[in-house]
Amino acid sequence: MLKKHLPLLLFCILILISMTWQNNGETINLFNRNIAPNSLDWFGTDWLGRDVFSRTLKALLFSLAMGGISSVLCTILSLCLALIGNINSTLNNIINLLVDVWSSLPHILVMIVLSVLVGGGFEGLVIAITLSHWPKLTRLLKVEIEQLRKKPYVLHSLSFGHSKVHTYVVHITPHVLPQMLIGMLLLYPQALVHGAGLTFLGFGIDPSTPSMGGMLSEASQYLLSGQWWLALFPGMVLVISSLLLISIGKSYER
Repeated sequence: MLKKHLPLLLFCILILISMTWQNNGETINLFNRNIAPNSLDWFGTDWLGRDVFSRTLKALLFSLAMGGISSVLCTILSLCLALIGNINSTLNNIINLLVDVWSSLPHILVMIVLSVLVGGGFEGLVIAITLSHWPKLTRLLKVEIEQLRKKPYVLHSLSFGHSKVHTYVVHITPHVLPQMLIGMLLLYPQALVHGAGLTFLGFGIDPSTPSMGGMLSEASQYLLSGQWWLALFPGMVLVISSLLLISIGKSYER
């Protein structure tokens, strides 16, 4: 039992540390520039003397918030489209066509275009990630709803004169909540990594805002001068966070 919940526990501890850490990592100290990791500065300092450990925690909190909100919105959008696709055959064909077309487009290109169209910023990143990750979950929920609508309690509700919309919302939606939750957990690491990819490329947020992708992008300019810690530790934190989220999704998927 403990092994099953261990990834979730570690992830909650990571979030708690990030939220309660007092130093925001924005204090500039030019006398402590480019210091390698030591007992005082665990992740070292950057070219402006800022504490990389503190900046990594705040950047992680920003990226987790962005990925979490995107995952929730994407799950809600997927459920709505799956319900609409099961109303009649015409809407079913339209949703299937949208899923096929959207799935054929490259994620990163779609996210870049959407991020630019909506004007960037935190909201722009959330919208871009949400509108580029819905097809797979929509298809999964749609198949699940197709099976549930043949159940006796659903057929009885329709025979009593309730509309399809009422029947699907009241009698089907509660039964797909577990699939929605698992889908959201599995979408979370994708949203986290893709959001970091967008900020690494310079799309979406102000350069002064700490983000995982932004930190890695800035660090790439200093690697050749030997400041390896600027990319190694933020990259490790991003990978560990993604692996924890994947482990959480897989442990509750069973």
